[in-house]
Amino acid sequence: MIAIKRRQWFFLGFAVLVLLAIGLLMVAVAPSSRAGSSFDSSPWGTQQFYTYLEQQGLRVERWQHNYSNLKGKGHILIQISGRPIGWPPTLVAWLAQGNTLVRFYWHGEPTAAPFETRLSMPLGTVLIETRRRVPLQQGDRSLLRDDHGLIVYLRRSNTPHNHEQRILGVYPWLVANAYGGETGLANFAVVAQLLQEIAEPRTTLYFDEWLHGYRQRTSEEVLRERVPQTLFDYFSRTPWLAVGLQFALLLLLLLWQQSQRFGPPLLEKEPVTSNSAAYIEALAGVLRRAQQRQFVLEQLQDRFRYDLAQQLGLAASPPHLPQDSELLQAWQSATGRSPDPLQDLLRIRHRVDDAQLLRWLEQAANVLQTLKTTV
Repeated sequence: MIAIKRRQWFFLGFAVLVLLAIGLLMVAVAPSSRAGSSFDSSPWGTQQFYTYLEQQGLRVERWQHNYSNLKGKGHILIQISGRPIGWPPTLVAWLAQGNTLVRFYWHGEPTAAPFETRLSMPLGTVLIETRRRVPLQQGDRSLLRDDHGLIVYLRRSNTPHNHEQRILGVYPWLVANAYGGETGLANFAVVAQLLQEIAEPRTTLYFDEWLHGYRQRTSEEVLRERVPQTLFDYFSRTPWLAVGLQFALLLLLLLWQQSQRFGPPLLEKEPVTSNSAAYIEALAGVLRRAQQRQFVLEQLQDRFRYDLAQQLGLAASPPHLPQDSELLQAWQSATGRSPDPLQDLLRIRHRVDDAQLLRWLEQAANVLQTLKTTV
């Protein structure tokens, strides 16, 4: 039993290690939360595209503050991410003032387009690696498309001021480092031209780095972070939280190592085998399969005569048992009752079935019980 449990723990541990290895491999291969950042020099980053825009004479800056600090109008905020992006209210309010949001992220619906598409543009070839496209809607301005739908477009929203503008790129890595440099692709040039078309004079292109975790806080935000706002916030800045977590991990480790919660393990008791009971059960099974009910009844009647003689005070030593007439007379004298029920139990039967045999056992037990309470 212990060996089986050890084998189960071994397979469980092996399965956990395999899952951890697969998870770590997926994390290592997949783009991180900072993919798309202009600080990122990996193939998923946009550092080369940021440098390219600077070389083209465009005003570009990295935005590392909260969206509530966005001021002015006529500017462009560029967000590039392979993950879903929310709509903070402060960002929506800034866009309603007459600013533009350029967003490259997973958007649109899968189509029959090939995964790798090369579009020939006046500035060169643009590489698109996705089957997703956006269907054309009324009022959309197509900036980059193919036969399957829009890839980059300009859409004016229906805000009260009708100032919010967005460019949505279906493929988030349209301007990633992997598609620029010496690859011979025109992804950088085409997107830069699109930005110049929608940009106004003295427009600043903000690369959203707050989205990727590169954050700089104002003096007011720093002061707010120094002063705990809630009780949990207070404890999170003290070592008590770390100590409590370490104690909990240590307790879980000890419980797992002992494979028990309280006290020593309870060992399973081995059943005590009775040789006599096993022999009787085996013999009963043989007699039942052989249909020897008559033989069983004869043996039970002899035992019944012996028990009856013992309770009535008659001498009995098998195989020399009292005669039935002696038992009947002694029964009538001791109980004052008619011996007919007892005579029916002692008579010889030539054929008996299971129901009759069980009924005989019940009646014999009642007779012995009655005699025990009477004598």
